[in-house]
Amino acid sequence: MTAETNAAEDPESEVHIDVADRAAVERWSRALSVTDEALCAAVQKVGTRIDRIKVYLGAGGSAGTQSDG
Repeated sequence: MTAETNAAEDPESEVHIDVADRAAVERWSRALSVTDEALCAAVQKVGTRIDRIKVYLGAGGSAGTQSDG
């Protein structure tokens, strides 16, 4: 397991996502099962803390994987 996966599975994780690091965004997107775009949108709304991002995205991040059309 990666550090991102461990933090993604911890409901109280206060780890921050570095959205300036493209590779980190890709790792976090995989760990949260969302698109890079959904992850970046969540960061813009709630900040870089993983616990807040997970709440914003919903259980399992499924809210961030839906398309508009």
